Amino acid sequence: MGDTMETTDSGGLWKSYRGYWIAVPFAAAWILSILSWLGICSDGCEESHLYRFFGFPLSPLGVGYFTLCGLVFLTRNRFRFSGFLIPLLLSGALGSEIVLIWIQKYVIGRWCPLCVGIALSVATACVLVALERLPGVASRIRGGERNLVMKQLAGKTALILFVFLAGMGGTATGLKKPDAFAAGLPVKSLAMGDVESTTEVYFVTDWFCPACRVAEPEILKGARKVMPQAKVVFVDYPVHPETFNFIPYNLSFIVREKAKYLEIREAMGTLARKTKEPTLEDFQASVSPLGVKYVPLNYADVMAGMQYFNAIVKKFKVPGTPSVVVLDSRTGKAKTLYGILEITSDNILKAVAEVSGK
Repeated sequence: MGDTMETTDSGGLWKSYRGYWIAVPFAAAWILSILSWLGICSDGCEESHLYRFFGFPLSPLGVGYFTLCGLVFLTRNRFRFSGFLIPLLLSGALGSEIVLIWIQKYVIGRWCPLCVGIALSVATACVLVALERLPGVASRIRGGERNLVMKQLAGKTALILFVFLAGMGGTATGLKKPDAFAAGLPVKSLAMGDVESTTEVYFVTDWFCPACRVAEPEILKGARKVMPQAKVVFVDYPVHPETFNFIPYNLSFIVREKAKYLEIREAMGTLARKTKEPTLEDFQASVSPLGVKYVPLNYADVMAGMQYFNAIVKKFKVPGTPSVVVLDSRTGKAKTLYGILEITSDNILKAVAEVSGK
């Protein structure tokens, strides 16, 4: 009798621990989705972040989806419906992840480690849930319920397969990389000057870079000269960590106050010389004389803007700050000016003429 009790207790413990192990891939998928949302990833993630599911960014959708999965998993022993939902949620996610992996392999051509990790977590959760349920199915078959069990199993398998295919089809249909978007914010909302021009000028600076401060007058002078004929984008390249304190405000002014942006930029430059950790009131006070009121962007747009800045820096292999990149989008011809000796308003105009052939 003692041996029997020990065996029963071991089996119960194993079943209990096995249930906890199933929680691991759920937690992993949720954590990896959070990291993806925060933009903590390698170069291979950049283009993946440009994709939208029916217009919505993938990372916050993933966080919400796996939060729901976690809640359903935690309540599966209390609510029968939760136990029924787990394989359906996982099968839909697995179908979606297969499409995402296919896109990375055959469309983007680079792997996003976080996305691959999420896909592996989903696949692992599917396997563990299946293994957890197999002993119960086998026990019912041995108990003489074979016909009933097979009918129920066939129905559930058909439903799971339907949800899996729906996940694949929905993702394949809804997943797009909008041509007019750069990491979430429309390109035109970040550009000024002649936004339809094929000549593009990127001013890449850091708010606390000493050389950038020296070059800033020539940058502003050059920007004013090229705006009538070129699309101009000011790019924050945070070499100094304090620059992160300025990026959300700078993005908002770029998007909302284009007509006064160059004057606002001068005011922000003056503020950066006074403090490394300005408050909202400091920013508002610095732009109030210009008749400007700061209106924040939402978190997703700020993250999108930062990802876009990072993509520009890496795309053109920007050597450091300050830099000015001039590009002809028709021919792909580009020229980079780097440092205070090269960056003058005259050199910027010459670079525009050189790459555009005008």
